[in-house]
Amino acid sequence: MALEDELSCPVCTELFRDPVLLSCGHSFCRQCINDHWTSSGSRNCPVCRQVSPQPPVSNLSLRNTCESYLREQNTRTERDGGHVCEIHGEKLELFCQTDEQVLCSECKKQMHGWHPTQPLQQAVRQRKAKLKAALRPAENMLLSIRNGAAQDAKISKYNQAQVQQTERRIREEIKKLHLFLKKEEESRIAALNEEEKEKSEPMKSRIRLLSDQVREVEEGMKDDDVTFLRVDPMILNPNTASPDVSMSNDLTCVSLGLRRKDEPSPLPLSRNRMVLGSVGYSSGVHTWDIEVGNSRHWSLGVCFGSVESSIVKMMNPAHPCLWGIRRDGDVYSFLNTLIIFIVKTHPQVVRVRLEDCFDKKGGWRRNVSYFDAACNCPFASTSHLPAGMELYPFVIPEKRSGPLRVVPAKVTVTNEHAEQKRSLLERHKVLLILLVVLLILVLCAFIIYHLY
Repeated sequence: MALEDELSCPVCTELFRDPVLLSCGHSFCRQCINDHWTSSGSRNCPVCRQVSPQPPVSNLSLRNTCESYLREQNTRTERDGGHVCEIHGEKLELFCQTDEQVLCSECKKQMHGWHPTQPLQQAVRQRKAKLKAALRPAENMLLSIRNGAAQDAKISKYNQAQVQQTERRIREEIKKLHLFLKKEEESRIAALNEEEKEKSEPMKSRIRLLSDQVREVEEGMKDDDVTFLRVDPMILNPNTASPDVSMSNDLTCVSLGLRRKDEPSPLPLSRNRMVLGSVGYSSGVHTWDIEVGNSRHWSLGVCFGSVESSIVKMMNPAHPCLWGIRRDGDVYSFLNTLIIFIVKTHPQVVRVRLEDCFDKKGGWRRNVSYFDAACNCPFASTSHLPAGMELYPFVIPEKRSGPLRVVPAKVTVTNEHAEQKRSLLERHKVLLILLVVLLILVLCAFIIYHLY
């Protein structure tokens, strides 16, 4: 504690002026203790609250010490020049009550002429008095605690009873919360099972239909010398649909709907509304049909990657590892280029065929072609897709468009050898006739030669 604090009156917080000593041993300014006794109506000590029956006596030793301290402070102030204004170099002796700043006489004249001011020492005494008054309740409480008032047996017992009662309430509330959470868990699981049951019935019907189609196709593959154009029973992956894309229960139809913020998609594909097929294809010939109807705005095709990993980073229609076509009104274009093309008859069902083939250099390459399924007429294709990597079908429902639906494609089975033989006969029909005529003439000449 600083020496000035030791030489300060506990009431006015200033250096003792005519200090007096009470019977309890505490010292105060004579005027301060008289004012305190007059206002309180009792002769108790402001610090320890003990009553002083005898009048206070002058504390000569403390008075001499305070006077020595003041002389030393004045000497030091004179030696150091005191606190001076950094702007004008004059002594700081005023306090502006408006701006609460310490001023010199020049500051008062130039910048604070209309502001009320007071002597600096007076302002300091007032501030200390306010601080002391603010600390007095805390000092009284601290004194009460020291005297043992806070350790009263009744208060302690009451506090213990309150703690026990609060603990019982907490346990009861937690028990109720556990019961509520258990019922909520059972209710939500039951609702989830019911929803799964409702959605599984259309899916089972779809699976049975696809199984029948696959069985019919397998029956058609039993004959030898038959080339089978593979038609894949494709369904869509619901986990790749963004919240504003609606999907049918059988996972074959998508359309643009309202965004549902309470049901976010597991994959961050919301910006482009791309919906992937459930299976990727790395080789072979694969065909699927997408019913676009009379919609004038849609996109479809294939993309590179896998649903579990890198495909999330590639969900951009302009990405170089994505191949597809887009219809925007009457204009058709390729997604990853600036090339546009015109289709004479707008298809209502687009057939997509992904196949492997040899290029001119003898290496493998992949092509994706687009047909009007009504007449099986091709109208666009993209070649030189990467071979050996999985490509996933995708559809993108555009704004103002109708639903896009995966429909069963018609299976095309042809006898390759019969077609080749028929084609050979048609191409060399005239040559064969001439060859037969020549053989007849040679035979007639041989017979005539031997007869004559």
